[in-house]
Amino acid sequence: MNLLEKTRARLFWLKDRLAGGKVRQGLDLLQQVEGGSMSEADIDRYHHQQLNTLLSHCVKTVPAYLGLKPNITSWPVVNKHVIKQNLANHFSTSFDKKSLIAMSTSGSTGTPFTSWQDIGKKRHVNAEVLFYNGKIGYSIGRRIIYFRSVVNEVAKSSLQQFMQNIYLIDCSDLSDESISAKLKQIKSLTRKTGAMILSYASTLDAFRRYFDKHGTSQAADCNIYGIVSGSEMLHEYTRKSLSQAFNCKVVSRYANEENGFIGQDDTLDNTFLNNRANYYIEILKIDSDQPADIGEIGRIVVTDLYNYSMPMIRYDTGDVGAWHYIEYNGVKRKAIGAFGGRKVDITYDCHGNAISPFAITNNMWKFQNIKQFQFIQRGFRNYLLKINTDHDINELELIETYKKIVGDDGNITIEYCSEIPVLASGKRRYIVNEMNCP
Repeated sequence: MNLLEKTRARLFWLKDRLAGGKVRQGLDLLQQVEGGSMSEADIDRYHHQQLNTLLSHCVKTVPAYLGLKPNITSWPVVNKHVIKQNLANHFSTSFDKKSLIAMSTSGSTGTPFTSWQDIGKKRHVNAEVLFYNGKIGYSIGRRIIYFRSVVNEVAKSSLQQFMQNIYLIDCSDLSDESISAKLKQIKSLTRKTGAMILSYASTLDAFRRYFDKHGTSQAADCNIYGIVSGSEMLHEYTRKSLSQAFNCKVVSRYANEENGFIGQDDTLDNTFLNNRANYYIEILKIDSDQPADIGEIGRIVVTDLYNYSMPMIRYDTGDVGAWHYIEYNGVKRKAIGAFGGRKVDITYDCHGNAISPFAITNNMWKFQNIKQFQFIQRGFRNYLLKINTDHDINELELIETYKKIVGDDGNITIEYCSEIPVLASGKRRYIVNEMNCP
C-alpha cells in the first residue's frame, strides 16, 4: 500500500471508532462465524438467538408481521412483488424512514426494487466488503477497479471514487479494440499500486476471448492481486484464463443490493460458502414452500439478520441453487451449488425435471469457437440455441451434447445471430424460459 492508501485506511478506522466501532464489530463477527472459531453447534445456537431477537422485534413493530408467533418456518415467504404491493407495512415503526439508506436493484429481470437499510445494517455490509474482499488480499484503502456499464443510476461521483479509491471502467463496449484500450488503462492504474477487479462474469468472458485470440502479453504488466466475478455464472475456462493472465486468484461471489454479500466460493468453483454471520438461508422447492432436498434445485430464500428497519424475512431472492455438503477447514458444512439463473429462467427437461443452470452453461464452454450463446425453452420438449460465432461448428455434436441434458426426445434448433444483447444493467441472460410451466 502506498501512503495515500494507508491514510485512507487510518481515516476509515478512526471514523468507525468514533462511531462506536460497529464495522469492526461486524468484521469480528464474520471472522468468528466464517473464520472457523465457532463450531457448527455454536452457529446453530447463534442463528436461533438472532432469529428470536429479530422476529420478536417484527411482531411488535412491523405491521406486516404483527401478532405472528416468532417461529420462522411458519412465516410467509415474500418477494419483491409482495413487498412492493404493501410497502408501508414492511417498515418498522421504530425507525424514521428519513434516516434510512435506499438500496435499489437495476430491475434486470423486469422488477426494479428499492429496499431500505438502517445504519446498523449498513455497517454489517461494510464489514462484509472487508471480509470477503479480504479473502483475496483487499484491505481498506487499496485500489479497486470496477468493470460495469456506467449509467447515471450507478455511477459514483468523482469525490466518492477518490475517497474509496475506486475506478469505474465502462464496459458497454467489449470489442477487441476496446479491451486492448482497457488493458492499457489497467496497466496505468496499477503502475504504482496493486488493485483488485470487480466485474460481471460476461465481461470476464470477453477478456478471456481476447486472450484466446491475442495472447496475454498485455496483461503481464498489470498489477492485479485478485478478481471477483458476480451476478452471473463464472465459467471454469474463463476463471482459469483470467487467473493465468493476471497471475492472481479469481473468485465468484453471490450478492445482491437489497441484502448484501450472501456467499462466495473458495475451494470449489461456483459452490458458495454462505454468509452465516449475517443471514439465515433456506432453499425451498420450486413449486412449494417446503425445504428442498440436498442436491435438489430450489429457490434461495434469505432472512437478513440485521436489517431491523425494513426486515427481509424469508425473502425469495428469485435465484435458484441447491444445497451440497462440502468439507471446509476440516468441517462438514452446507454450501450453495448448482447456482445460476433465476426462478423465472428455470428450464425443464423432457420429463418435466428442472435443469441445473450450471449444466447448461458448463457444457457450452467446450465449444470454444462460440463467442456467446443463449439457451431458450420455447415449449415442452422444444428448445432453441442462439449462438454468436465467426467459425463453423459441428451442429450435430452441439445438439447431441444438449440432448444429454434435456433428453433424447428434445427438439433442439440452432439459430445464428451477431450478438446476444445485454440488459440495461449490463448483464446478459444465458438461459430463458418462454413457456409458462413445464
